[in-house]
Amino acid sequence: MRYATIKLATFISRPNRFIAHCQLAGELVVVHVKNTGKCLELLIPGVLVALNYLPSPQRKTDYDLVAVKTVTRWINIDSQIPNALAAAALNQGQMTLPQLDAISLVKREVVFRDARFDIAGTTGHGRNFFVEVKGVTLVNGKVAAFPDAVTTRGLKHVETLIQAQRQGYQAYLLFIIQVPQIEVMTINRALQPELAAAIATAQANGVQVLAYNCQVSAAEITIDRAVRFDLQQPFELPPIPEP
Repeated sequence: MRYATIKLATFISRPNRFIAHCQLAGELVVVHVKNTGKCLELLIPGVLVALNYLPSPQRKTDYDLVAVKTVTRWINIDSQIPNALAAAALNQGQMTLPQLDAISLVKREVVFRDARFDIAGTTGHGRNFFVEVKGVTLVNGKVAAFPDAVTTRGLKHVETLIQAQRQGYQAYLLFIIQVPQIEVMTINRALQPELAAAIATAQANGVQVLAYNCQVSAAEITIDRAVRFDLQQPFELPPIPEP
């Protein structure tokens, strides 16, 4: 996935979860932040950010803040990207789902009971499956964790995946880590232990939990490779640098 027109800017402040102030070519601009998570360890005053220029009369801002440059790497924070990456990878055969082969149909945003899953599909042998996709931006070194804020919606999705698995579907929880150089994916148990417990129950019922990291630049993000998911992997929140 490549953004149309990327401009590099300096992050100044984030008055609320939807907008940020950035310095671009000597001008202070208001931009839309494409992630409602806290991102406190990323959006530090003075950090380099990537802005996608999308002017339109229907928009309140001309720019979307889509990526942040840390000391060692770019991190994509666009919350709409993971679903598109996953669907494209499945359609193009770049991603495999354990226990399935010959995927013949992939659909987006499919309702099941009182929930909406990101992806649904069918194999050539008539096996139906669901995939719920979660984007990940919280990392410390080579370990990634989800979530960075308590998610009741995410918990409900896991519970519904269990119901789908019990009704004969093959269910998947897929983490798209929007960060390069990651070796293991886990759950932020200190923040939301009930989510970790629900995922353990899901795995015991046959729900498959997968994780893929990405290659990321200011203007582009692509799925890289599968990484290990370990529910017991220790995780410490990264320090928040001084401005």
